[in-house]
Amino acid sequence: MKRSNDKRVNRTKKALKNALLSLMEKKKYEDITITEIVKHAEYNRGTFYLHFEQKEDLLAEMMEEMLNELASAFRKPYKDLKEEVNIVELSTISIFDHFIENKDFYKIMLGPNVKINFQEKMILSLQSHFNEDVNFIINDCDSEIDLKLLYHYRVYGTIGLILEWIKSDYHYSRQFMADQVVKIATFHTEKVSIKM
Repeated sequence: MKRSNDKRVNRTKKALKNALLSLMEKKKYEDITITEIVKHAEYNRGTFYLHFEQKEDLLAEMMEEMLNELASAFRKPYKDLKEEVNIVELSTISIFDHFIENKDFYKIMLGPNVKINFQEKMILSLQSHFNEDVNFIINDCDSEIDLKLLYHYRVYGTIGLILEWIKSDYHYSRQFMADQVVKIATFHTEKVSIKM
């Protein structure tokens, strides 16, 4: 009986989350009421309050679940590896798959109707996983380069590419983006041309 109840709870919560996401596509989050959410999900207010105290709890659970999925996608290529690997062998396709599979969620959450700074939460989450899981191995590094700053440069560069890709409405394929991350991470520039 418990499994049946769990399935029912999951189904109800999923319907409420989908309803909120759908409403946020059309109007600002702060203007959405619980009545609108339950009406859109075809439930009643009582059902909502069985699972959440307020709409902020619903949104918080949605964000937490997505950030957990993002963490799994980030870790997938190397979760079974125990030693150093060449960066060109480390595919990043799973993280781009994650964004494609959840493109509506990210488009809405990073859009103008949501004032809660999900982008910052996403950046902090990815930064945390980089810090905990990845150690860049630097060979022949200029002794004047601060390795901590170099690390941040690489981490934020990768995150910036992902954000630009989302903002472009996923203009490039996930495979192209995965290849680009590796190519850019291993690219080295010594000269620039000044445009004046």
